[in-house]
Amino acid sequence: METTLLPPDVAVRWIDALSPLLAAERAFSGCSLRAAARADEGRLFALHRHALRAYVDATWGWNDAWQRAYFSDHYAASRNALVMRDADDAMIGRVSLSRHWRKIFLRDIELVATERNRGLGSALIRAVLALARESDKAVELLVLDCNPARHLYRQLGFETVSDDGARSRMRAA
Repeated sequence: METTLLPPDVAVRWIDALSPLLAAERAFSGCSLRAAARADEGRLFALHRHALRAYVDATWGWNDAWQRAYFSDHYAASRNALVMRDADDAMIGRVSLSRHWRKIFLRDIELVATERNRGLGSALIRAVLALARESDKAVELLVLDCNPARHLYRQLGFETVSDDGARSRMRAA
């Protein structure tokens, strides 16, 4: 659960910084980022379920009630941006970040199925990497070992720094 209420300008500052970096990305054409609100939690969980259920199920088994409670307990609107398709104002994904003094932690990039494998995820990651370079920070993420996104992360410069047997921590400097 979000325990600290940030002023709106602080909550969206990273989104405002990321947006111009995405403007040059062809795959992002016709899309925009919008700051998430507390009211978006339900549909963001539905997207999360759709995007990751198969990988979580293969790793630990999916327990919908537990997953829902965990998502709700850890959901912070200020860490999430909705990826919107401008033509029909449809939410087609989300990106979630936590900014730390030495790194940016890429919590999640999740896209609806029809938008996957079209370059949008790569565009979002490249923009996060550019944002990190501007502030001399590394980018870290966790990825389930069975998730094919690991290959994309490697292609974009991430290296595995630890692996607990189920998921890998990856970092790009």
